[in-house]
Formats: sequence, C-alpha cells, structure tokens
Amino acid sequence: MSASESRNLEGADNYWGTYGADEWSDAIVAAMALGGVERLFFVSGTEMNFFQEAIAKAQVRGWPAPKLVSMMHESVTLNAALGSAMVSGRPAATTVHVDVGTLHYGAALHAAWRGGYPVLITAGTGPRAFPGSMRGARETPVQWMQEPRDQGEIVRQYTKADHRMEHQDNPGLMVSRLLQIAMSEPKGPVYLAIPRETAMLPFAGTTRFPTRDQMGLARPTWPDPDDAREIARWLVKSENPCMYTDRAAHDPLAVPELVRLAELLAVPVMESGNADRLSFPVTHPLYGVGPSARDADVVLAFESVIPYVPGLDSPAANAKIVRVSVDPVLSRFKTMEFRADKWISAWPSCVAKALYRAAEGMLDKSDLSRIADRRQRLERRRREMNAKQVALAVDAGKLSRPTGRWVAYQLGRALAPEAILLNDALSNGPQVHAYAAREQPGTYFRSGSSAGGWGSGAAFGAKLAAPERDVVLASSDGYFSFGTPMAALWAARYHNAPFLSVVFVNGTYSTGTTGLQNSYPDGYAVRGNNYAGGTFDPPPDFARLAQAADGYGEYVTETADVGPAIARGLDRVRAGCPAVIAVRVAGPLQGV
Repeated sequence: MSASESRNLEGADNYWGTYGADEWSDAIVAAMALGGVERLFFVSGTEMNFFQEAIAKAQVRGWPAPKLVSMMHESVTLNAALGSAMVSGRPAATTVHVDVGTLHYGAALHAAWRGGYPVLITAGTGPRAFPGSMRGARETPVQWMQEPRDQGEIVRQYTKADHRMEHQDNPGLMVSRLLQIAMSEPKGPVYLAIPRETAMLPFAGTTRFPTRDQMGLARPTWPDPDDAREIARWLVKSENPCMYTDRAAHDPLAVPELVRLAELLAVPVMESGNADRLSFPVTHPLYGVGPSARDADVVLAFESVIPYVPGLDSPAANAKIVRVSVDPVLSRFKTMEFRADKWISAWPSCVAKALYRAAEGMLDKSDLSRIADRRQRLERRRREMNAKQVALAVDAGKLSRPTGRWVAYQLGRALAPEAILLNDALSNGPQVHAYAAREQPGTYFRSGSSAGGWGSGAAFGAKLAAPERDVVLASSDGYFSFGTPMAALWAARYHNAPFLSVVFVNGTYSTGTTGLQNSYPDGYAVRGNNYAGGTFDPPPDFARLAQAADGYGEYVTETADVGPAIARGLDRVRAGCPAVIAVRVAGPLQGV
C-alpha cells in the first residue's frame, strides 16, 4: 500500500463511523436507521429474509435498525412509505421481492416520482451464484425465473438514482449516498436492488461508513437581492397580482412567510388542481379569490407545476411572470411550454421573506391606498363565496339521496383542526377541499400524481407517522379500488394504525362518462346512452372490506344518515378500529 493510500484510509477512519456487523445486511439496515429511516415497509420474498434476520439481530444487540413493518401487497407498501414520509418529513424505506415485486409497486412509483417523496425503494434480486458455491446462492427452481436483463430499468424513469449492490461496494456508504440523494432538493425516490449473495457476505465484527448526515444534504440558496427587489417592485405597483402556492409547503417554513407576504400587499392566492398539500390556509380571506391567470398583471408561482394551462389561460404578453422552485424549470417533466420573466431557484420561504423585506421599504401612500382598496374587494368576494358554499350545502341536505357536496360538507364538519385529511376523491375532490377548510400546515394532502390508488396505503403510513391524530381518507370509488384497500385495512388493524375511509360511491369512472361526453358529444355512445367501459354499477359493497379486515363498515344511501355515519366511523377509529363509510352519491350520468 502506498503512503497516499494509507493516509486516505486513515482519513476515512477519522471521518466514518464504526458499527457492529456480522454481514453486509447489518450495515444496510444500520445505514438506513442512521440516515433517518424509522420504518422499513416489508413484503416477504424468497431472497429477502436477510432483512428479517438483520433487524431481529439489531434489536437483540442494540444496533441501529429501522422497525420492520409487515405488509401484504407491494403497491400498498410503497404508498404507505409515501404517506409516512409526507407527514413526518423523514425518509422511509420499502423492500419487496425481486423483479416481480418491483413490478407490483406499480403506479405507486409514479406517485413517488411526481410527488417528490424521499423514499428508499429496495428489492432483492434473483441469486446468480452457482448452487452451493457460496452463501445465498441459487437453491430453488423459482430463482432461475427471477433475473431480468436490468432490474433497475423497471424504475429508472421514476427515480432520482438506482443502483445494484455489488461485491466491491461499501454497503453502508451506498445506502447513505442514496438517502443523501433522496433527501436533497428536489427530493424524490431512489432505488436499490440487493442480491442475496451480497447481503450475506461476512464482516469481521465491524464495518465503517459515513452516515447520511455526515455526507450532508444539498439545500437551495437565498434569492439574488437584485431579483428580489425587482420582483417586489412589480408586486407593489401591480393592479391585479396573483400568487400560486400549489406545492410550496414542501418547504416546511413556507406557509407563514407566504401568508405574511400576501397580507402585506393584499395579493390573492390561488391553487391549481395539482396542489398536493396545504400551502396556504383555505379559510384565509385572500385564498381562492384571485383573478384568472389571463387577467393578472403579475403572476408569482411558488412550487406550482401547472398554475394555468398555457394557451387557454395564459397571462397577457405584458404580464410579469415569476416561477419559484428548487427546480424552477421542472427538469422532471419533458414537455413544458411555460414562459417566465424570472426563474428563481430557491426555497419558497426564502423568496417570500426576501420579497416581504424589499416590498416593505417601497410602499408609499398611493401604494397603501390601492392595496387597501384591493384588500376590501377581495375580502368581500371571499365572504360571498363562503356564503354561497354554505347555501349550496344546505340545499343538498334537503334532498333524500346524498350528493358529493353533502358528504364533503358533513366530513368537513366532523374533522378536528389537527386531523390529517388525504383527498383522493377526484370529481368530488374540489368539494372535499373546500368544505374541509384546512388551516394548519400538515393537515391536508393529495398524492401529487395522476396515479390512482395512493390513498389507502398513504393513509396507513400517515397514521403510523402521526399516531395521536385522526387520519381520514376521502376517496372516489374507482381510486379506492385501485389502492388494494384490503391489504391496507389489514395493515391498519395489524399494526394498530387505524384510519377512516370515506368513499364516494357513484359506480362510474368520470373519464369514461363525462370524458366521453366531452370528446364525442354527438357520438354513437352518447346518443345511444352506451357508456360501457365507464361504469361499474351496481358497485361493490366497500363497507364489507373493512369488516373482512376486522374493521368497521357502513354503506349509506340516505342523506340524513351521512353525518351520523361519519361520526360513528371516527369513534371506531379512535377506539383502534379501521373504518370505511361508503356513501352512494349521484354519478356523472345522474348529475351531482
């Protein structure tokens, strides 16, 4: 060994920690735990028992390791990890069975990628070693079936990085490195394939590797002061500004800073259909009262992927547009048509704070008068909107059969301020959002993706991360079916993490009903009232799924029964029992 190589190893010894380990799997689980992973959501497979042994050993010997969470289905496993990460702000990890388990992750991979969830997604790989040649080698016929050409290719389009653990790797370092990538902005999922032969390689009692925190995380910087002053001047002099805050709360410090900036300048706040968490209090007088983008003279988009549809709702050519994001040019999206005068790569909280400071010193008497007039006008509009929403709900309550609006209204009345609401209700989603009236950051989530089936698994993961709070899923019947709810309800019961599912049952897919009507308004299907492929009526009795998992279920068909049923469901959840309240509502073909 050369002198320089010796010095490098000494430097590594001084920097890296030393941890107990008999084999590589011990280092893998230790690096997960030391990297902030509290839970490993686990689906068993022929080559995955090294995880079980490593975590059981760590519990006995006092070594760091995440808690192993037994799961029954891979897509629910990944969605549960997403729910845990979104509520806790910490990374989560999953593991499943070789290539087929990876394929079973399914559309949850889309949600992980588009939603920017920091999850370490892992899978075993089919053994390659000749039978009997080493520990972990092939031993059963199925293992010849388990080797694809490139297992990482299955997930490569939906991860920030993927890696197959190799014999020359330092296993703890590779886990720490992947967690560093996942947790650095813009956050997102990473994938690790682990051969059984590699996981079972021996150590001589200890291993050395850096933790995720020792390696460090990349964070966005403060905006350029000149940019901040120029944007602040546009806002101060604006006649009709508008802010979009769709995903700003991915920055945990963003909400109070955005509220402060909006209130200073009376800037209305809007959200598109891509908002995936509460980034501005829904009850605030400035929320939801803004102009359309085409009528705004200044548009300020904070972590908003699609604040408006280009060409249909674009701002005027002379409007000033600012996009603020840790990834302002949306590098995860291939085709994007948006223009902007400023593309600011920084955290929303930093930009909002810088704009507030710059604008505060610019305001003159004329500005203050104009802003005061706008504030009064917007607050009056908010009061009118609130009154209309309540009146529509009251009218819905007079009908004998429940509507989606009435269910959303009753759900909103039942939620405690700190309750966590997951909105996967699709066509009824806007009403759920409006009547839930969430105010506190961390109390409202959507998947951030167009993938169906996120809700049940995510609700279970959210409850694990926040066991002291009510967790409620509002779901369409189609998306509820996509989410393999039986596996999620079983997990909720088994792990004592109960949540309430309120299912809007209309027996249709709006894509195959209203979508068909919009595409072919005078077509054969519409004229013949032939909506085959868009309906599943009569629908399943979803309430019985809860009963099959030793939970509580009700199927509601009368308007007067909706509120009491939701209350009973919450009572059962608080007593430790998962619950499903399925309500038959009017579908797209009957009106809502």
